[in-house]
Amino acid sequence: MSAGRSWGILLAGLLVLGGCASNKPFRLNHDYPAPPSIKRLTEAGACQGGEALAARSLPLPKYPLFAKRQGRQGWVVIKLDVLPNGQTSNVTVKQSAPGSIFDRSSIKAVRRWQFAPVGGSGLSNCLVFIDFRLGQVRIGR
Repeated sequence: MSAGRSWGILLAGLLVLGGCASNKPFRLNHDYPAPPSIKRLTEAGACQGGEALAARSLPLPKYPLFAKRQGRQGWVVIKLDVLPNGQTSNVTVKQSAPGSIFDRSSIKAVRRWQFAPVGGSGLSNCLVFIDFRLGQVRIGR
């Protein structure tokens, strides 16, 4: 099993749900874009040791209010490094759809993630899938 896939499985196992607080139900107005193959996006040697990551804090991205009001759905694949002390760094968007609607919210949240110290030189080029669907946010698939 590749480290990138292990990372995805780890985060999928956390399966944290959330969303913006609102009294109005989410009204779907747009189709959900087909998600990518994380395996195909993973670079060789990426996130070596990622299967041992232990999350301390994984705040979910906020569902952008304008997107929720418009019934927009989508996803973001974030690329990040985990420093030896467990903090994230070099958080960037690897791919997203539609456009960049959910990018800023995803980056902001992942920058605040904290893992148990990983030691060594940390982990690099880890990928995480963030799903914005039906007015809720989920990590992994």
